[in-house]
Amino acid sequence: MLSRKISLLIFATFLLITAITGYFLWKNTLPLVSPIALIDVITGNSKASKSPKIVYGFFPYWNSKYADELNISFLTHFAYFAVDLNPDGTINKINSHKEQEPGWNKLKSKTVEKLLYQSRFLGQKLVLTITAMDPELISAILKNNQTSSTAVSSIMSAYRDYHFDDINIDFEYIGEPTAQDRDSFVNFIRDLKLACQAQNKACRLDIDIFADSASKNRLWNLSALNPLVDRFIVMTYDYYRKTSTQAGPVAPLTGKCHEFTSTNCLDQDIMSHLAQITKLLPSEKIILGIPFYGYEWQTADENFLSNTYPRTGALASFSRIQSLAQDPTVSSISARWSDTTLSPYLVFQKGQEIHQIHFEDVRSLAEKIKLVKSANLGGIAIWALGYETPFSDLWEPVKILITP
Repeated sequence: MLSRKISLLIFATFLLITAITGYFLWKNTLPLVSPIALIDVITGNSKASKSPKIVYGFFPYWNSKYADELNISFLTHFAYFAVDLNPDGTINKINSHKEQEPGWNKLKSKTVEKLLYQSRFLGQKLVLTITAMDPELISAILKNNQTSSTAVSSIMSAYRDYHFDDINIDFEYIGEPTAQDRDSFVNFIRDLKLACQAQNKACRLDIDIFADSASKNRLWNLSALNPLVDRFIVMTYDYYRKTSTQAGPVAPLTGKCHEFTSTNCLDQDIMSHLAQITKLLPSEKIILGIPFYGYEWQTADENFLSNTYPRTGALASFSRIQSLAQDPTVSSISARWSDTTLSPYLVFQKGQEIHQIHFEDVRSLAEKIKLVKSANLGGIAIWALGYETPFSDLWEPVKILITP
């Protein structure tokens, strides 16, 4: 009898804690976490802890307006994007207009604070993304021990102050770096890894790399970086971008021209790039970049890889794509699928103009998920959270990836 009363008391306490936790989460955070996700966390079955693959989600500060619509329950890693560095290695807090740099400013906002709280509650790893997007800036940071050391100290200060778990380094050097820059980047990553693990033994250090990093002289010496880096996030998107002279797929899985293909084929594709990268890196360290967006252009005609009109390219969110059917200025919408690139695109008219949007959908993402599983890659990295809202379609193939 006494044991039964004890069991009831324990059960009642569990229910009370659950109710208090649920109320606190509802009262103090954005409406992102479903009741089912709450139950999973409380019972120790959160998707983040059970997923056999990494599901990175980059959250860019400019998508903060979508914070109350995000679906983060299927992530294992929530990456805040981003804090930028100055040439002297300090954090960029004030921009050229003497205004607060938005990446740094938004990190201190209530919105991001609540997002990080929820992600932590769900058992996900919080990742601080550090950016340098200009070759001259990157070279300045890496040029000597003083600037590099300052950069490490600056990053670690933000890492500690905002209680992040991991660090993501996104240094996007366009063009060919010098041998000194490549060597200095390896040394910088080594110093940062040591500093982070001295602070937190469980710290993981990831870097973002271009898809062609194994075939071109890029900033990243993959063989030298392999012992130091935990995950390599391959930016397998923007194969065609808003400035492209042809309308083409953002993330073509296949389609590279070969000896016996000369029409409607591409200069490069994801499969060929991964084949080169996996010769230098273990497959389980490779994270496949997944775009939650597309690009739209005015084109010369309706054909695949049609020429585009200059300065007509624009990012097309999934919401934009879904809303086309209700746009009264749009006519003759045609949804098409490329068996060459395993990707969809839309052709439509606005008045006398022909437009195309190349994007990702459930079918194309499912093909990429198949590749991740069959090639035993480490997982996926979504660029970017917020571009899919308020629709949940693109998360369907992700669910397959995280199912044990």
